[in-house]
Amino acid sequence: MPREMNFRQRNSRTLQRLQNLEDVQEISFLKAAYCAGCDDDHNGDTVAALFIPTGTWATSMSGEHRGHDAIRAFFRSVRDSKRMKYSTHMVTNEVITVCGDEAQATWSFTMMYTSPDEKRYRILGFYRDTFVRTAGGWRFASLYSDVQDYALLETQTFRLTS
Repeated sequence: MPREMNFRQRNSRTLQRLQNLEDVQEISFLKAAYCAGCDDDHNGDTVAALFIPTGTWATSMSGEHRGHDAIRAFFRSVRDSKRMKYSTHMVTNEVITVCGDEAQATWSFTMMYTSPDEKRYRILGFYRDTFVRTAGGWRFASLYSDVQDYALLETQTFRLTS
């Protein structure tokens, strides 16, 4: 009997570790989907769908938006402002901690964007996110963007020709 119990314990620990790895990967993919939604001209529908209905999107630069409608409206206002012609979000140094059906993560980020008048900007900071497992998979409960640096870049534009 002790040998069978030892096998069951090892099997249970292995399954728990496997579940944790799958959860971390799904959360990482969720963050990638968020970045893609932002880079799709700040697609409010895409971004809002990544949150639980009472989720919060916040930043040190422009306040807090709670719930799908508020998140969608904020992202649409960014899109409608037409201040960003292109953008790209890059996240690195992820640390994701899963505890049952909840998780926390931190990420370093760089956001680059081009304005309609071809000026280039760089934003540096950190994300602090919380997540909840739902019937549809992991979703953001909160996303906080702590901007550390915002700069206009002095660059020369090169166009590739084919």
